[in-house]
Amino acid sequence: MKIVLRVMGHALYQRITKALASTKSPFPRAGTEGKLINWQLVPLTPPFNSDYVENPTGELSVVIMEAQDLATIENLRMIERRESLHVRSKHGLTQEITPVVMVLGKEIPAAELLDMPEIVFDWLTEPVSLDDLVRRIFASLKRNQRLRSEHGYGVLTLLPDSRMLCYAGDTAQLTASEVAVAELFLNHFGTLIPTEDIHLLFKLSGRSTEGSNIRVTMFQLRFKIEAVTRCQFTLTNAYNSGYVMRHVNAYDSKPPAPTLEAWQETAKYDYLPPIWRPGSGSLS
Repeated sequence: MKIVLRVMGHALYQRITKALASTKSPFPRAGTEGKLINWQLVPLTPPFNSDYVENPTGELSVVIMEAQDLATIENLRMIERRESLHVRSKHGLTQEITPVVMVLGKEIPAAELLDMPEIVFDWLTEPVSLDDLVRRIFASLKRNQRLRSEHGYGVLTLLPDSRMLCYAGDTAQLTASEVAVAELFLNHFGTLIPTEDIHLLFKLSGRSTEGSNIRVTMFQLRFKIEAVTRCQFTLTNAYNSGYVMRHVNAYDSKPPAPTLEAWQETAKYDYLPPIWRPGSGSLS
């Protein structure tokens, strides 16, 4: 398990380097289920640019960025808007953005932090406690759902770039059509998606809008969702209305009741039934 720390700030970079080399480092050596953590430090040269938060390989990474004045934050906000780092990519899929943890100087007033850029997942002020920094690094990865999806935290997550559906450490490979549909349902979890909207999604993506094609895609996606989540999540078809992604209710997941049988022994009699004789007119 490798975690890449991209650090902007010479003094902070040197301090983290010394901490990682220490035998009593606040940076843990083992993560969930005993997996070893390999910390990798990458220095970043000011000023900040969008390449620092792009993550085409999908690695576990966090940017730790020093900001001694408001101009640094404003520059980050301008780059975020210009590069559209917080919106959808040209393929209609959410971009893989590395979360930013910002280290702020003492002179920055708290009132100025209400409009932080969206890619800043957390921040702390000088003097920096490395123990606090480590907690915020892991919190940012969890908020970004990367640590959850890849290391068993049990959240249903879609990684569009690799077309992987992840849950509690298990994964399922999706097709391009299934990725677009899965993203729609995850963004509107528990909400009924009308059939017309799904039809429009297929049309805009240049795929066949035949009813059979949509039904097959929905069936395959439902099968993969139930397989990767062990039937904790499912897609439900509302007749002539649409589909909804939801948790499986308790009564849905109960095993079937054992088969019950009702039976009764035939009554036994200790005498012979009367016999009718021809011509006698009576039973004897």
